[in-house]
Amino acid sequence: MLVVSTYKAKGILSELTKRAAAGEPVFIERYGKPIVALVPASYVRRVKRLGVLAGKLRLPADLDAQSGGPC
Repeated sequence: MLVVSTYKAKGILSELTKRAAAGEPVFIERYGKPIVALVPASYVRRVKRLGVLAGKLRLPADLDAQSGGPC
């Protein structure tokens, strides 16, 4: 696990990204507290997008009549 200050990270960012991409945990700290963790992009979970099909699907106006009414 590599921990560097923000001041030092500015000068060696390229090296830090290579090490993080290789799987080594890299943390950047400010005032002695970790504030950022560099991880490979493959570690980041994809966020589910809600409402992707909004406005693209159409339901029949008599949908309730077809199913026998509301539940």
